[in-house]
Amino acid sequence: MHIPTTIWMLAAYLGTVINASDVLEVNLVFPRNETYGPNETFPIVFAFKNSERARHLNPSISYSLRDEDGGKVYNLWNELQWVNWTDQETYFAHRFADSLNTEGRWSVLWTLGWDSCNLEFPEYGNEVISNTTTKRTMFTISNSALKLDPVAATANKTCTGQPGVAINVTDKTKYVNSALWEGGKYTNHTCAVVAPSPTPSTNPCRSQIDKTTLASMEASRLARYCDLYFNEPAECPDQKSAAQPLAVAGLSCLLGLTGALGFFLV
Repeated sequence: MHIPTTIWMLAAYLGTVINASDVLEVNLVFPRNETYGPNETFPIVFAFKNSERARHLNPSISYSLRDEDGGKVYNLWNELQWVNWTDQETYFAHRFADSLNTEGRWSVLWTLGWDSCNLEFPEYGNEVISNTTTKRTMFTISNSALKLDPVAATANKTCTGQPGVAINVTDKTKYVNSALWEGGKYTNHTCAVVAPSPTPSTNPCRSQIDKTTLASMEASRLARYCDLYFNEPAECPDQKSAAQPLAVAGLSCLLGLTGALGFFLV
């Protein structure tokens, strides 16, 4: 029986939709290639969409915040080893840059790393493949721009955000009995099998920072600031009387501190 071409095309389309849940999509959702006003706390936010698919990949993110005009470079990273990837559909990894108030061109150069099972030559001891992809996003700080608002800035479903990284993670996993794999202690020695093709597309506009997410990020930043500094700001809760801990989401790693321009991150 002959099946019309249109039916094959529809089947292919439906297959793409069904398999979308297999794709781990990582995007820099803020900042985007836009202009922002200077701010005392400037968030840098990555979204892991379909975050459950990251569970056996041992993902990592390292990046640098660069002042393209002044030459300053700040190297950053996010702590991801202890993330509960099954907790939410989208996980937001973030850091806050304090006192980002220098006008000019800035960039975020970021590298996503992940591990996957090696099904081709495991007999040679290379049971796991380490993968990396690097992306770059430019943005501008200007005194004439509107006040920084990550919620409004990410509300549009169309945007100037640059494509991120998409990984087609299958349901197959493999136990890796190798003491040489650093990621094994974080994944119970289980790696994920990644499909080599097709390469899915990404869309940074699909992940928006809503008011609840932003409030949780700011609470996390304040909690870390209050824990690390003796001269606590007035907003810090009274440690003796606080009955409820601040909500924490997208925890960052240890505080990065530089002397230049009094710049630090939490």
